[in-house]
Amino acid sequence: MKKRVCCLLILMFALAVTSSFADKFCSTCETIFDDSIKFCPNDGTKLNEISKKDIIPLELKSLPEGATVSINGEPVYKSSIDLKIGRTYKLEIDAEEYKKTIFIISPQESGKIVLEPCMLPLSPEEMRSAKITAIADVQYGDMIEVKAGVYSVGSNRGNLDEKPVRRYNTNGFWIDRTEVTCAQYKKFLEDIEKYGHKWCHPNESKNKDHTPYHTYAWALKYSWVNGQPPLGMDDYPVVLVDWFDAYAYANWAGKRLPTENEWEISARGVDASEYPWGNAFGLDKCNVGEGPMAVGSFPKGATPSGILDMAGNVSEWTATSYDPKPGNAYNFGGKYGLPIVKGGSWDDNAKGCRSSARDSKRSPYHRSTTVGFRCVSDHSPNLLKPGK
Repeated sequence: MKKRVCCLLILMFALAVTSSFADKFCSTCETIFDDSIKFCPNDGTKLNEISKKDIIPLELKSLPEGATVSINGEPVYKSSIDLKIGRTYKLEIDAEEYKKTIFIISPQESGKIVLEPCMLPLSPEEMRSAKITAIADVQYGDMIEVKAGVYSVGSNRGNLDEKPVRRYNTNGFWIDRTEVTCAQYKKFLEDIEKYGHKWCHPNESKNKDHTPYHTYAWALKYSWVNGQPPLGMDDYPVVLVDWFDAYAYANWAGKRLPTENEWEISARGVDASEYPWGNAFGLDKCNVGEGPMAVGSFPKGATPSGILDMAGNVSEWTATSYDPKPGNAYNFGGKYGLPIVKGGSWDDNAKGCRSSARDSKRSPYHRSTTVGFRCVSDHSPNLLKPGK
């Protein structure tokens, strides 16, 4: 009898020890958590208890500084990771200036895995491509919300075609914080090459070349070669793009070109100021100089809501066709009329950079180092997926 009781006590002790050393496992995301957690923080699944004997630790060593690690798509923030025996894991390691390294790991027996990856450095071309992608990924979703409401457009002090001051009612929208950059436009060109012209305007020339270029000597500095933007200009506004280029990019990005009124209220805000920053022109607030500069180079010229470069740098295509009477303006359809360009450029003066000024002398096929564009969206940028 004593022997049976002793055996029972030993068994109970063993179960207690096993339980105390148990972790929790999510069968949905296949992640192991501490015993104190009951539900998966990632997907809310109820966690199952798992014995330590079914777990094998993975230790990562000698990773490059700033490297990011993910297991099955979920970020990992520690160098020692618990894996479940019998499961398959996809381990991804990303580090600046190195090629992404991927391991498929399927632990089958107990022990410990020590991994010291030898990551291959990127070539200069690959480093530049990675930099362009990083810039573009940030900028695609960098948009500012323009709230619904009634705004003032036009000016009684400007040119005749700006008069009179009018009210414009909007349901609200989002607008790019900066002009579209070369980095962003490059991803669009790559998709045009892969998937064709499905994002292009129906009145566009068949098989149009959307590469920014011009044969004139003054434009060579900004012309693209072999699908690549000029060196050092990845975060410059893309120029040498006509209206059809801008339309196609916006459509590809899941956005659209702003109407003249949308562009103007974004620049002037609820106060309907003369310039994005106020009513007095300032050379420290916008780029009126020798040529385009990197977007955001003049933070003092931001609108109160944080929109940059709405004056100077490059003027911007809109979706509105010009009419001398601004109240009669209509959406440009790609065939008749001239699309309005707004904002002034590096080649303008204080008068041309006023937010109510209207540039009406550009053919939709016009390409210049003074003209770029930005986009708007009727939906939150979190919902946008370029190329879809």
